[in-house]
Amino acid sequence: MKYLIIDGYNAISKIKKFDAKKDISLEFSRLSFIKALIDFGARNRSFDKTIIVFDGKSECPGLGRETHGNIEVLFSNKDKDADKVIIDILKISSGKNKITVASDDNSIKNHARAFSCGMISVRELEDLIILKKTSLRSKITEKDIGNKDQETITNELKKYWGVK
Repeated sequence: MKYLIIDGYNAISKIKKFDAKKDISLEFSRLSFIKALIDFGARNRSFDKTIIVFDGKSECPGLGRETHGNIEVLFSNKDKDADKVIIDILKISSGKNKITVASDDNSIKNHARAFSCGMISVRELEDLIILKKTSLRSKITEKDIGNKDQETITNELKKYWGVK
């Protein structure tokens, strides 16, 4: 399986669209980020599963967990921060699955490399999940063909389709 593992608050704080929403509330910013990832997953099947790890303040042992389709949201507890949770996931899963990690945190990046995982920056993640006008521009350039060539092509297609 192909996994995308995201350092949640690291990404939110570096993507202006979501960082600005922290002024309303951290939860609103987090939910907007998750919604953008759900939308990305619906239009792009690059990853079988996306795991977002956020720092949590839970007093409970174990991780808090939410699922939104193929997006799994994990919240660390007070004994283990999000970075350690991501590193543990890499230790357990890196040999069995194709994993790409999205973070600008040096420790996470170094561990991703050590476990032979793919690595993308938060900027690259932003470009993936947020449709940008520059990425929507067609890379096909139109070439003007003359009337004679157009007529030849039309006649060939008519023959091929059996149209008079």
